[in-house]
Amino acid sequence: MTKEERYQASAEEILRLVGGKENIISAAHCATRLRLVLKDEAKADVDGILKVDLVKGQFANGGQFQIIIGSGTVNEVYKRFIEAGGIAEATKSEVKQAAVQKMNPLQRLVKTLSDVFVPLIPALVASGLMMGLNNVLTANGLFISGKSLVEAYPALSDIASMINTFASAAYAFLPILIGFSATKMFGGNPYLGAVIGMIMVSGDLLNAYAYGTAVTEGTIPVWNIFGLTIEKVGYQGTVLPVLAASYILSFVEKKLHKYIPEILDNLLTPLLTVMITGFVTFTVVGGVMRTAGDMLTNSFVWMHDTLGIVGGMVLGFLYSPLTMTGMHHSLLPVDIQMVAAGGSFLLAIASCNNVAQGGATLCAMLRTKDKKLKSVAATSGVSAMLGITEPAMFGVNLKLKYPFYGAMVGAALGGGYVTLTNVLNTAPGTAGIVGFVCVPASSMLNFLIGAAISIAAGFFFTYLMSNMKKFNKELESREAEKKEFDRTEENNVICSPLTGTAIPMSEVPDDTFAAEVLGKGMAVIPSEGKVVAPCEGEVSTLFDTKHAIGISAKNGAELLIHVGVNTVELEGKYYKAHVAQGDHVKPGQLLLTFDIQKIQEAGYPVATPVIIANTEDYKAVEGLKTGEIHCMEPLMKLEEA
Repeated sequence: MTKEERYQASAEEILRLVGGKENIISAAHCATRLRLVLKDEAKADVDGILKVDLVKGQFANGGQFQIIIGSGTVNEVYKRFIEAGGIAEATKSEVKQAAVQKMNPLQRLVKTLSDVFVPLIPALVASGLMMGLNNVLTANGLFISGKSLVEAYPALSDIASMINTFASAAYAFLPILIGFSATKMFGGNPYLGAVIGMIMVSGDLLNAYAYGTAVTEGTIPVWNIFGLTIEKVGYQGTVLPVLAASYILSFVEKKLHKYIPEILDNLLTPLLTVMITGFVTFTVVGGVMRTAGDMLTNSFVWMHDTLGIVGGMVLGFLYSPLTMTGMHHSLLPVDIQMVAAGGSFLLAIASCNNVAQGGATLCAMLRTKDKKLKSVAATSGVSAMLGITEPAMFGVNLKLKYPFYGAMVGAALGGGYVTLTNVLNTAPGTAGIVGFVCVPASSMLNFLIGAAISIAAGFFFTYLMSNMKKFNKELESREAEKKEFDRTEENNVICSPLTGTAIPMSEVPDDTFAAEVLGKGMAVIPSEGKVVAPCEGEVSTLFDTKHAIGISAKNGAELLIHVGVNTVELEGKYYKAHVAQGDHVKPGQLLLTFDIQKIQEAGYPVATPVIIANTEDYKAVEGLKTGEIHCMEPLMKLEEA
């Protein structure tokens, strides 16, 4: 069977096994996979798909049914797949949008929260860490009995004050950031979204953090408009009300653009959009959210007072979803009233939740393979320990899902302990590790034990779920990709370490390489200045000049990758190594970077031979492709002697 016949047969078989064209909503492909959105994934015969000739693996993630085929082959199968089914081509972004439409309402809400908050993570992390630093400086009795560091060393007071100003800004004006980000995502004018956020935290409104005191004292300011009594209360630190307002604004703006004449559009649309959205926000959105918050508050108090340790565990378990909506601020009035009456249980419960989120995030940092996510997790995990969970929750845990579940379990166990030992705070404080300074000395140890239980349990259950395909879709994806790499190595296939143009060794402008004196192989004229490991193995040689590197492959091949011709004369100029001799490397790991333009300007060809140094150990070394080639696409096949 020819290659073309294999492509056609595999495409037709996959089409049949996924349920036919009537079961396909959208189809696209990336470098290695078919990415499909199916109406009903249950109709797909997964076992049958895995037996198809060219299929190397399959998994589903985020509403997409992905079939791994491999570099250089997937595009050929895809062309025949859409032809056989009469399916319109789609981009990866279109497939992603179609996948989102398949999600249930809860999944969409979680994705929406994550998408809105990811761009805000740097601001929230910076503010959270500064807030933690301020707490350390101002916490009474943390280092000195009966005093804070600021009280003991007055010279630190202005530094603490400045840090507090810097730290509180992002959270005091959080609705502005969310309004901009959310409105942009919903398709509205993000600057109008920012205006709505500004209105929601206007200085003319009662600050949301003072709402509890105002409820207790009966001093909530109101507007009386058309017979309606509307509370003049801000939305500092809230999430869901701002998201709702942003969605309303985007909806109203789009409708107004349709009906207002073009000559008046720029004048009337922004005016009416902001006025209508603002009015609906304060009359409907705020009222609904606060009513829901009051109901939750009463439920929390009943559970704690009636169910004891079980109630504490339930409260700890539910606190994360509550924080996700921003409704945890509705507990402030209850917390203040209970503190005034002698003590509140809420700080300990909230602290267990926050540090559990931190523990789960730090575990996720160790488990995920996404380098960007690792970086975010490292900083946001520490921030959560200090009491600021938004970066960890929305940027990492909800995105991966299983750390969020692990944190909920961790918070439940810690919440049960602090309820059993009756840990009460006698002053409002930050819900994190440093919150122990707000509880009586007799309860400090139990507070810290509860926090330690939450961190450890959050970390442990996150680790447990990270090893389960049911929870960790990233694991399923990695396993499928690993099978693809393993199959490649088992078949003695060497992938290209560079992206560019593959050429026979005979075309390299150097007699030694062209005559294959150093061994048989292929060469690549690079279009990107990066060399990655083409297979799993060990760095056997790394030249001081960084222009060449040797790899002892897991399958026994000895590779030499020589970047450029006669480039040893550059003495390492324009090259940088990202590994050391003796390092174990995995497929796709970055080995070297180099500056193509400067090497060429210096007069050296950049054609890069990829040589099998132990050619004599093989019956044949066969080049698999010439022309355009991508990094990690099959380049050569070795035939055992």
